[in-house]
Amino acid sequence: MTASFHAELYKLIPEDHPLRKINEIVDFTFIHDLVRSSYCEHYGRPANEPELLFRLLFLQVLYNLSDERIIQETQVNLAYKWFLGVNPEDNLPDPSQLSRFRNHRLGAGAVDEVLISVVRQCIEKGLVKSKTIIMDSTHTLAASQKQKPLEVLRDAAKRLFRVVVKKHPKLEKKLPKLPGLRKEDQEDAEKIMLQYLANLGETVELLLPDHEGSISEKVRIAKAIVEDERLLANKGIMSAIDPDARFGWKSNTKSFFGYKEHIAMTEEEIITAVEVTEGSSDDGKQFKELLNQTLDAGIEVHEVIADTAYSGKDNLEEMKSKQIQPVVPLNPIVHNGGLRQEGFEYNKDADFVICPAGQHSIRKAVQGSKQSGNSRSLVFYFDTEKCKACPLKEGCFKPGAKSKTYSIRIVAEHYQEQIEFEKSDTFKERICRRPIIEHKNAELKRYHGMTKAKYRGLFRMRIQAILTTFVVNVKRMIKLTEKMQSAS
Repeated sequence: MTASFHAELYKLIPEDHPLRKINEIVDFTFIHDLVRSSYCEHYGRPANEPELLFRLLFLQVLYNLSDERIIQETQVNLAYKWFLGVNPEDNLPDPSQLSRFRNHRLGAGAVDEVLISVVRQCIEKGLVKSKTIIMDSTHTLAASQKQKPLEVLRDAAKRLFRVVVKKHPKLEKKLPKLPGLRKEDQEDAEKIMLQYLANLGETVELLLPDHEGSISEKVRIAKAIVEDERLLANKGIMSAIDPDARFGWKSNTKSFFGYKEHIAMTEEEIITAVEVTEGSSDDGKQFKELLNQTLDAGIEVHEVIADTAYSGKDNLEEMKSKQIQPVVPLNPIVHNGGLRQEGFEYNKDADFVICPAGQHSIRKAVQGSKQSGNSRSLVFYFDTEKCKACPLKEGCFKPGAKSKTYSIRIVAEHYQEQIEFEKSDTFKERICRRPIIEHKNAELKRYHGMTKAKYRGLFRMRIQAILTTFVVNVKRMIKLTEKMQSAS
C-alpha cells in the first residue's frame, strides 16, 4: 500500500485494538503460496491481492457477517481498512469476489492447508506444549428445510427445467413437461415424479452433452436423487437444494437436519483437525482422519481424550500401534464384534441401530449367559410393518418373518486392558479435561455462525468450518501469546 494523506486517520485506531494485536502476531502471507496454482500468472486481468481477500474472509468470520455486510462495514470502518492494508479512500472488492475466492481459490485444494498453517505458527511460537488431543463432534443445521420425497423430486425437476430454459430458451419444447398428477395418481405420485426426473436428466444430457456451470450442478443433483435407494423410504436425500445434508441424532429423542463437524483440539484449545460429514455419520469413524491431520500439522500426540463414540476396537488398536494412551470410556457394545450385516450402524447417542433404509430399531434386549461375556449379544428389534414395505427388503427381510433383528456381540476380552485403566485415578483425572472441547464447540456456534450453515453442500460446509476454526485458533493464539509475555 502507498500511504495517502488520509492514512493519518489510522492513528486514531487504539494501540490495544484486537486487530492490531492479530496483525502483529499472525502471519497471513502463507495464503500467497496456497492459492498461487489457482491463478493464471500470464493471462487475464490482474487478480485482487489474495492476502487482502483472505483478510476480508477473516474479518467476515470474526464478526459473523455476510459477504455483502463485510464489504459495507469495511468501507466505513477505519480499523478494518487498516487491517486490510489499504488507504481509507480506497475502494473494496465486489462481494461476489469473496465467493469466488472462497470456492474457487481456497476450495480448489488449499483450504486444508489454511488450518495447518495456523497450527504450525502456534507450534513455532511455543504455544503448544501439551501432547494430548481431545476429540468431539458438533452439528450444524442445513441452510435449507427438510422435504418429503415428492417435494424433493418436484423441486429438483423444476430447478433443472428452469435453468436449462433460462440458458437455452429454444430447448423448452424438446424437454419433457412436468406431469400433472391427478387424484387417482396420488399413491404412485413419487414413482411418477421419480421417472420424470430421470427422463428429464437423460434428455438434458442428450441435448447438451457439453453442459457446464449451473446446468451441470442441477444435473448432478438430479442424478444423485434418482440413484438414492433410500429416497422413497424418506431416509435418503431430503432437500433438492442441499442434497448433501442428512438427518442425524443428538440423542434418543432429539434429531437435526444438516452436517457434523468432527474436531480435534489440544489442551491449549488450539484446534488441530476438522472433518466435516453429513449429519448421519458415525463419530468414531472419523478418528483416524482427525489423528492423521493432527500429526501432519506437526503435533506430537501421546494421549487422546474422547467420549464412548471413539471406543471402537479399530480406534483402540490404532492408538496402541502409535503408543498413544486412550482416555476413552468404553461402550459395552463392540462395534466390530461378531458378524455384521452390511449397512447397519449403531448410534451411540440415541442407543439404537439404523438399517440401510434409514429406519431405527424400536427396542433392544441382551441375550446369552451372564457368566460368559463372549457369548452374550445385544439384540435390536425393528418394526416388521415398515420392513414389509421397505424398498431394500430383498436379502434383508424374509417374507412372512415375525421379527427382524440385528445382533451385536459383546466381547469384553478385547478391552480388558482398557477396562482396568478406566478404574485408575489417572483415567478419572484425565477424563475431566474432556468438557473443554464442548466450550470450544459453543464458541464456534455462538459467536461465529456455526449453528446454521451459511452455504449449501458438503464442499462449501467444509470451507466454512475450516475458515471458522482458523479464526477461533487465531483468537486463542493471541490470548496464549499475551499470557506467555506477561509471565516472562
